[in-house]
Amino acid sequence: MAVVLPGDGILELVRAANDRVVIAAPYIKSPTLRRLLHAVPETVSECICVTRWLPEDIASGVCDLEILEDIAGARGGRLLVHPHLHAKYYSNGRDCLVGSANLTARGLGWHTPSNVELLVALPAELEGLAEWEHALLGSAVQATEELRDRIRRQADDLKKDKTPRRLPEVEDDVATEVEQTLWVPRCPTPDRLWQVYRGRGADTMVTSAFEAAQADLAALSPPQGLTQDLFTAYVAGILKQMPLLAEVDKLAAAGLTDTKAHEFLAASLGGTGSEEEYAQVWRVVKLWLVHFFPDSYRLETGQEVLVKGRELPRR
Repeated sequence: MAVVLPGDGILELVRAANDRVVIAAPYIKSPTLRRLLHAVPETVSECICVTRWLPEDIASGVCDLEILEDIAGARGGRLLVHPHLHAKYYSNGRDCLVGSANLTARGLGWHTPSNVELLVALPAELEGLAEWEHALLGSAVQATEELRDRIRRQADDLKKDKTPRRLPEVEDDVATEVEQTLWVPRCPTPDRLWQVYRGRGADTMVTSAFEAAQADLAALSPPQGLTQDLFTAYVAGILKQMPLLAEVDKLAAAGLTDTKAHEFLAASLGGTGSEEEYAQVWRVVKLWLVHFFPDSYRLETGQEVLVKGRELPRR
């Protein structure tokens, strides 16, 4: 049986597309992307590419900034950025390839020696796959020339700094025990999060709120150089992916009282905190939902009930 290179499999997938192609990989090289885009049929009206685009990736040469121009030349081409992306996913709307192969010559077997990679064919209707793609696209942000230029400057600075850097997906886990951590927003003034992201707020915010905002931004890891609208869209996209807030979304459909919310948080967060701690978490979560989803949630005054007005908007 002949061995099919990962790149050849992706080319075959793309050539079979009718109207839509989705490419997602942390590392994407410009020549490899162009080879793939040349195979896209004229019937395709939307070509979406998602990558990580971290300054570390650009500085080390595993991803190119030029892919912004490459994808812009494709029919319906859009480049999206998600700094937490680790999956490798290729779809033509009917079939998908999922596995380990980045969109690089070595990753796709087009360079010798090649990486040892694997891509598995899956039908697009496989349960959960469409939802995963929707969540990815909804939480990614649109790449812009401004964002590209900001990343280029940061990458240039990293090249000058010879200090070894830890890969973003490799955590400093303790070898003897790994404990799952669940992030919940802590900043009580979500409307000030944008200012802290822009490097402001230290002299105008309460110290505890400013430090909480810094901690929230460290957990969210938004790309640098976003406009305020893109920043808001990015944070909203991350929030929509959180299982905890997805459950809150369901509970709020019938109206979620503070008492019920405290009980839910106690069960979800391990039940080791005090009533006041859960109350504070809930106060902050309510503010974040109303701020980042103003068309979806409201607080009924006097009753402190979170009410879901309609479904979270699809992005």
